[in-house]
Parts: sequence; structure tokens; C-alpha cells
Amino acid sequence: METTGNTFSFLLQQMIPEKIKPYLPYMRKYRREMTIGIFALLIADITALSIPWLLKLVVDELPKGPSRSDLAGFGGMLFVIATVQALSRFGWRKFLFGPSRKVEADISNNLFSHFLSLDKVWFLNQKIGDLMSRATNDLRAVRDFVGLGLLIMIDCAVVIVCSVSLMFWINPSLTLVVLVPLPVLSILFWKFLPEMGRRHEAVQEHLSKITSHVQENLAGIRVLHAFVQEETEKRKFDKLNLEYIKKNLRVTRLFGVFTPSLMLTVGVAAMISLWVGGKAVIGEEMTLGSFVGFNGYLLMLSWPMMGIGYVANLTQKGQAAMSRIQEIFSAQAGISDNKEVVKAINELAGEIEFRGLGFTYPEAKQESLKDIRLKIPKGQILAVVGVIGSGKSTLVQLIPRLYEASQDTLFIDGHSIREIPLSVLRENIGYVNQEPYLFSATIRENITFGVNEVVDDEINEVVKKAGLLNDMSRFPGGLDTLVGERGVSLSGGQVQRIALARALLTRHKILILDDAFSSLDAETEEGILSNIKELTRGVTTVIVSHRLSAVRKADRIVVMNDGTVVEDGTHDELMWLNGEYARSYKNQALAMEMEITLQ
Repeated sequence: METTGNTFSFLLQQMIPEKIKPYLPYMRKYRREMTIGIFALLIADITALSIPWLLKLVVDELPKGPSRSDLAGFGGMLFVIATVQALSRFGWRKFLFGPSRKVEADISNNLFSHFLSLDKVWFLNQKIGDLMSRATNDLRAVRDFVGLGLLIMIDCAVVIVCSVSLMFWINPSLTLVVLVPLPVLSILFWKFLPEMGRRHEAVQEHLSKITSHVQENLAGIRVLHAFVQEETEKRKFDKLNLEYIKKNLRVTRLFGVFTPSLMLTVGVAAMISLWVGGKAVIGEEMTLGSFVGFNGYLLMLSWPMMGIGYVANLTQKGQAAMSRIQEIFSAQAGISDNKEVVKAINELAGEIEFRGLGFTYPEAKQESLKDIRLKIPKGQILAVVGVIGSGKSTLVQLIPRLYEASQDTLFIDGHSIREIPLSVLRENIGYVNQEPYLFSATIRENITFGVNEVVDDEINEVVKKAGLLNDMSRFPGGLDTLVGERGVSLSGGQVQRIALARALLTRHKILILDDAFSSLDAETEEGILSNIKELTRGVTTVIVSHRLSAVRKADRIVVMNDGTVVEDGTHDELMWLNGEYARSYKNQALAMEMEITLQ
């Protein structure tokens, strides 16, 4: 059986186009099933090929006056052939179409796993709708090729070779004459197939544009409603659909010329057979039974001619789809573990140190961070403040390696951050940004995301500390209330507090709050920061905030401007320094007083 599997693998290597070969491991996994399916297909083809030969024998026997038992025998043989055909057809449908679905599932699983391995930088350059199209529409095209395309390819090859061979056996000279029009096929293939592939790729790419358009509109539905742009987006979508129809029609027109041309070739061959073969029967150079059998095999060639056109379409579509999927598989995360550098570190204490760190975003010309020298002891609460664009968020995003810091400029517990396994690093860091993501699940499921075992008391504690307790009575199902995709049914402040509760529950060694309270008022923010102090005792906490009043109780405050640290100290020390922090603090305090007065 293993030899059969190896033979099957070799045949696949020879038959499958070059662009499909990287996916042969998926097909090898189901080689036993597919071998059974191909064997059943061969039986179906052989039984089908025996019918014209049987008709040849019957027609030649009729002038001799066969007995009823002879005719009954011929009828019985036809019944047996039909039964075997039915069973074998069931076999190839089950063992060829079934594995194609499994191959689709395997590629889909691997594709999803590969998506999860890619980093933030890669996704910033992609459109989610395009990726979704590749993971669904393109994958279906691959499945159709692996199942139906492989079936038709083998079926056509067997029927053509066997039918032509039997035609030669019956009458070689007539066969040579009948096959005269067939070289036209090579011209058709040479002319049509490359263009068909290009047009299919254009269709797949345009379908990705449509998917991206729908995804962006649904994700930004609130903005559309707010700016009353529904009709504008409808017109854009209609335009995209019309273009999609045009591109599909270009494929259809080409396919519409290709397949009828194949059938015309078979029709011309049949005409030659009737003319030349009919004269041979009249001249008694050929028996009537041989003529019937010969034309029976010639008619059987009509299906392969149609099948060749269909499988050519499937192959080109599959190649275009597979090349688009291959682009994703060939993409690699820019941030990953280097086996030569990474050490066997299983846990972290939480001390963070920046040693002359500089950073420039990919494709940016100007440095975002310059010569950052900063040490954050384990368990310290550090606040990072500064004007917009000063580099606060950039600084904290380097800690969990959302972006890559320069070699030996960022250390945790004395280890260069690149020496720490990426999984260990991120398991020990809780990160809440300004626009946290909530899944389309319940509040409970969003809070407990990433935690395997948790009791209700722990959930209730983080809910209380995150300032969500008063909101629970407003939710119809309490913690079991569905929040909708991205938390669409919640306010911005509620989304941020649920994300904070999620980070608190995991008990990380490092907690980063990157402007995580921007949707809350200053009083609520200050109250939450006071509440979480108990839970974050011993946890290195880095808080980025534009409200200075909320972070004045932090153990330490650093002020950033133009990508550098310009001030460093406690609230009292910075106020006594009377520098940038003091000016900003006084301005914010004055603005709050004026706001209260106006109210």
C-alpha cells in the first residue's frame, strides 16, 4: 500500500502545476483515501469503456440470429456493468471529494495559525477584507481544483488514452483520419490558457476589493451614519460590483470560445467518421458492429473535450487563488525568536531598563525616540506624560515587542529583550491601549480571555477595581451580557474598563496602561488608579496619560518631548523644578477650574 502511495505522490508531482506543488503535503496526508477514489474512478471508466465494445459484439451477432439466452446474457452483462458503475461512482465521489474538503480544512487551519504568527507591522500594511477573501473565496477555488479538478484531469486522461487505443484496435486507418482535426487543440491551449489565468487572477483580486469595502463599511457604520454617507457608499459598492461583473464576463467570454471550440473539433471528427466509416461499411471493409463501437468511443471523447475546458478553467482559477494564499504563507513576522540569541527564561520579575534607546518606525525618515535612558525598578508605578507626538506610546509599545527595539537597548531583569522568549515576554505583560478590542462575546468572556480557570470572586474583584460595579445594573444580563462586535453596544469608557479588568485578572508582572482612560473623566480615572494600587502591588506599572492630575500619585513621573525624556521625578519634585511638567499641570488645573465655574 505504501508503494501505491509513493506512486500516487509521484504522479501528483508530474500532473499538478508548479504553483500547486507546495500544497502536495496536504494531499499526501490523504493519499490512501485518494488512491481508493482514483481506483474507483478507473473502474468506472473501464466499465464505461466496455459498453461500446459490448454493443459492437451485439450488432455483429445480430445477423447471425442470436438466441434469446444470448440476448439475455448481453442484457445481464449491461446490468452488471451499470451496477459496478453505480458503486464505483459512489466510491470516487466519497474518496475524492471527501479529501478535498479535508485539504481545504487543513489549509484553512494552517492559514489561521500563520495569521496569528504574524506581527503588528505586517498587518498594518494589509486590508482585513482582502485577507478574509483569501481565506474564504480563494480557498474554495483551491478545494475545487483538488477535488473536482483532479478527478476530471484523471478521468479525461484515462478516457482519451483508452478510447483512442480501442479505436486504433478496431480500425487504425479510420482513427488516423478522424484525429486529423485534433492538433487544433494544442493551438487552443497555447492561446487561451495563459490569458485565462491572468483574467482569473484579476477576478480574485477584485473580489478582495469588494470584501474589503464591505468590511470597512460595516466596521465604520457609526461614522457612515454620522456623516450621512450611506448613499455615497452604496454608489461605490455598485460601481465595484459592476466592475466585478465585467471582469467575470471577460473570463466567461474566453471560456465560452474555448469550450465550444473543443466540441467543434469533436464534431468535425464525428463527421469524418460517419463519412469515411460509412463508406467502409458499405464497401464491406468494416463490419457494422465495428462501426457502431468505433463511433461509440468517438462519442465518449466528447466528455473529455468538455472536461479539458472545464479543468483548464479550474486549474487557472486554482493557480491564481493558490498564488494569493502562498503570498500569505511566504510572509514572515519581523519580530520572532532568534534561536541563536534566545535563552531559557521561564519567568520575569519586572525590572525594565532602557539603555540609550533610539527608534525609527519602518519607512519613516525621522527618529521617534532618541537616546532614552531610563530604569524602572520592579514594582514601581511610573507615569509617562507629554504632549501629543512626544513618543509616549511608542516607548511603551517596545516593551512587549509590538515593535522591535535596537539590539541591546532594552532590558528586562538584566536580559536583553531579544534574549527572552517572545511567548514568555508577552505572558508576563498586560497591555491596555487607548482603543482596546472586545470580542463579540459576553462581558464575562471578555474579562476572562486568556485565563483558563477563574472563580466568580476574582472576576467580581477586578470588576469593582476597574470601576464597572455601578454599570453592571445597567446591563440586562449582568456579566453575561453580549457586548457585540468590538463592544458596539457599550460606551467607550465601558470598553476601556472591561479591557482594564481583563488585564488585572491575568496578574502580569508588568502592566502597561497606554492612555487607557482617555474616554473617562478625570475624577473616574483618578479613582480607578487608586483602586488598582492594591491589585498591582509588586507589579511594574507604566501609565501613559495626558491628564497630569490623575498620575500625580505615581511613584515616579517622566516627561517626554520630541522623543526624549526631558524631566524625571516625583510630582512634588517636578513641581518644585517648575519646568514643563509644572506648567502643564497648572494649565490643566486652571482649565478644570474654569470648566467647573462655567457649569
